[in-house]
Amino acid sequence: MLSGVAALIYQVVWQRLLFTLFGVNIESVTLIVSIFMFGLGVGAIAGGWLSDKFPKTLPELFLWIEIGIAIFGFVSVPLIHYVGNAASGLNTSGIAAVVYLLLFFPTLCMGATLPILVAYLHRGKAKLGSSVGLLYTFNTAGSALACFLTAGVLFRFFGLTGSVWFAACCNLMTGLLVFIYCKKNSHKDNPDPTN
Repeated sequence: MLSGVAALIYQVVWQRLLFTLFGVNIESVTLIVSIFMFGLGVGAIAGGWLSDKFPKTLPELFLWIEIGIAIFGFVSVPLIHYVGNAASGLNTSGIAAVVYLLLFFPTLCMGATLPILVAYLHRGKAKLGSSVGLLYTFNTAGSALACFLTAGVLFRFFGLTGSVWFAACCNLMTGLLVFIYCKKNSHKDNPDPTN
């Protein structure tokens, strides 16, 4: 759920920042949404590949992906401003290509999380349909919560940068929860013989 909250906050904030590059019109909205969808789609493919390649370390993999998204989130606002200024002399196609490259890493990571979690839950003998449904339910609930939170609270009190930092903290909190989960599971798998 926290991961869903973070993803939607990023999308809304980055979209507002990118409107300064493209302007606000149907073409810019389509382009920005397509950038996110492309990254998420490629990320889903990558997440499936990673799940097959590293089936024994899926929670740890998810943990590192969340940390990677958080790191990008913390630097994203100045990075988007810098890239926007550097690309300002380009035509629309050039700016679009630069933005695709800029946002490819975080959107790829966001897209990879669901296949990794589904593979982990499915490996734990959960039914595939219920695993996907449960994850989508919580992710969608997080995204819905973020819609109200971003426009109604975060933008008003923290601005764009503070909102992105809040999202990055959500990713870090998700990572911390997964870290705690991994520690608990490692103790179950390797109990201390002295206890």
